[in-house]
Amino acid sequence: AVALLPTEAEQRQAMWAGTRRLLLLAVPAPIKSVQRNLDGPARLVLKQNPHGSVDALLADCAHCATDALIAACGGPPRDEAGFAKLAAHARTELTGAVHAVVAHVQRILALAHTVEARLPDLTAPALAPAAADVRAQLETLIGPGFVTATGAQRLPDLARYLQAIERRLDKIPRDPGRDHDWTHQVDAVTQAYQQLREKVGDGPEVARIRWMIEELRVSYFAQELRTPYPISDTRIYRAIALVSA
Repeated sequence: AVALLPTEAEQRQAMWAGTRRLLLLAVPAPIKSVQRNLDGPARLVLKQNPHGSVDALLADCAHCATDALIAACGGPPRDEAGFAKLAAHARTELTGAVHAVVAHVQRILALAHTVEARLPDLTAPALAPAAADVRAQLETLIGPGFVTATGAQRLPDLARYLQAIERRLDKIPRDPGRDHDWTHQVDAVTQAYQQLREKVGDGPEVARIRWMIEELRVSYFAQELRTPYPISDTRIYRAIALVSA
């Protein structure tokens, strides 16, 4: 349908979601095929998800894979010929793309389950702030719709963020004071990011800052995992100022 939306950001979001929906009607995702090929351990891992069911999780994976194909073709098409070209590409690539996303998600959920299982061990009062911060981070990273929200390209990074949490849990008992200081710095930059969202709304540049904060966590709590680019709270504040200007 045709709709008039108040902002360009909302227009982009609606156009993308509509294109995804139209593409999945033209080229259905192979969700039943994926389910048939899941072995016992995979089913067990995928069953424990924030979506409420494996079907809902796999639908999220299909949406994520479809978004990746749309992006690879240059974004939503604007005419019938462009959509026909996109649909032809999806007919050959969507099955493999969905299977690849599901493989990433299986690893991500396995890591998340490991982290969640370790949190009850942080019973000492000095460790309570770190445990609360990790729980809040998990809720941000792993929630309903997290696969599409993360995007196929960033799923390996999401796995790395969960690995970083594991490393953090190893280190917290040795130096809870240092962990507390780093948590305070992450909280401060996160508050600045939330204020930016309230001011300018969501968009690609704001989303980039969100992921910069996750990289900052890696640089603090699991330096050995490395970040793909230099990161610091100063760099994030600078990015916030540029978007806010």
